[in-house]
Amino acid sequence: MEITRSIAEFVVRTSYADLPTETVTQTKRAVLDTLGVMIAGSTEPCARIAADVVRADEGRAVATVVGQGFSAPARAAALVNGTAAHALDYDDVTTSMRGHPSPPLLPALLAVGEETGASGRAMIEAFVLGFEVQCKVGRGLGPSHYPHGWHATSTLGTLGATVLAAKLYGLDVDTTRLALGIAASMSSGSRQNFGTMTKPLHPGLAAASGVLAAKLAAGGFTADEEILETPLGFLNLFSPAKDARPELVLPELGTSWDIVSPGIGVKKYPCCYNTHRALDAILELRDERGFDEQTVESIRVIVPKAGSQPLIHPRPTTGLEGKFSMHYCMATAVIDGSPVLDTFLDSSVRRDGAQTLLRRVEMVESEESAPVGGGFADVSVTLRGGDTVRKRIDEPRGGPERPLSWDELVVKFRDCATRVLDGDSIERSLAAIRSLEDLPRTSDLTRLVSGQRQPATV
Repeated sequence: MEITRSIAEFVVRTSYADLPTETVTQTKRAVLDTLGVMIAGSTEPCARIAADVVRADEGRAVATVVGQGFSAPARAAALVNGTAAHALDYDDVTTSMRGHPSPPLLPALLAVGEETGASGRAMIEAFVLGFEVQCKVGRGLGPSHYPHGWHATSTLGTLGATVLAAKLYGLDVDTTRLALGIAASMSSGSRQNFGTMTKPLHPGLAAASGVLAAKLAAGGFTADEEILETPLGFLNLFSPAKDARPELVLPELGTSWDIVSPGIGVKKYPCCYNTHRALDAILELRDERGFDEQTVESIRVIVPKAGSQPLIHPRPTTGLEGKFSMHYCMATAVIDGSPVLDTFLDSSVRRDGAQTLLRRVEMVESEESAPVGGGFADVSVTLRGGDTVRKRIDEPRGGPERPLSWDELVVKFRDCATRVLDGDSIERSLAAIRSLEDLPRTSDLTRLVSGQRQPATV
């Protein structure tokens, strides 16, 4: 089964004209959502530190570092922007790769697109192909990949970013195969780093590695040309229980587009997606019954088998840990209502009221497994006096079956972008994304989100 060759051939032969209309629509939604959280994330310490490191390095400044007012070499800009895109854990998800699809892709897209002068149509084309490949290869990974500690956003994201960069650089089939071979040795990412600055670094590394892999291949660097399917290759290497499923990669490649189905889940709250169903449930219960931290005795959250795996901080003390704490998310929802960016400041997590209430939260895994591509949260709140109220949510707000509208995405974008950009830059950015397929050059978008003051419109 020549998986690597088949993927390379698919990438090289597919053009914008081959893309279904819905893939273009979903790409623009993904760009809008991810660019917004990238702009907001550019103010976070991890993005600032990464920018300081990049700024100190020498190189050809060809790509915009979003929100930070300077340019850098393409690979370096991709590193910083990828870190910023994931810094707030407010970025999109997909079940195909059990991770975040856009944060490794958009930073590579902006960097290489700006470097090569790519049009909006070329950007969409490359984004859809990168998305499709990382998701289809994700189907071929064994179920053991994530539980054994690999962060799929980083491992699979490196392949997606490589495909995207290879497309924009115009690599042929054989050179694209080499780029994938190089990328497989760059793929990494440990889930033990969830709740630290290194988690958002993962998609930054994936984006930067994708750019580098494509550049090395274009320069004649060699690698194994069958890296995905060989016994020591990507699928087997990253399936620790020897449960790789290579037969699942190719049958629907480019026919059932993953960006459309199962589609993208957009985050309504800036925290781990595995908390979102439970947050929807407790917020609905709070609205219905009007309880608060003084009237809640205890909270019990039932999640599917393995549903607690990303939520590794039951007693968080920092904002980053709070994003991966079901206990804190339930407590803050009771106290404050719908979580916002400031909910995950260190000072917010350390509040006495939140720390007291989160100790009354219990999370348990059910014997019931989640349906393929789905999940659930069953939340019970016991009130002082003995009453218990309960609600189960299977599809969260923002999920593919309950998508946020374009107008809701715009509200989220504006809320994120106002941390960095002036009003004119925000509105011009929105207009550029709305008609992305007509954008003459990538730089017509990146200059608007650079964080530098833009010339006044006439």
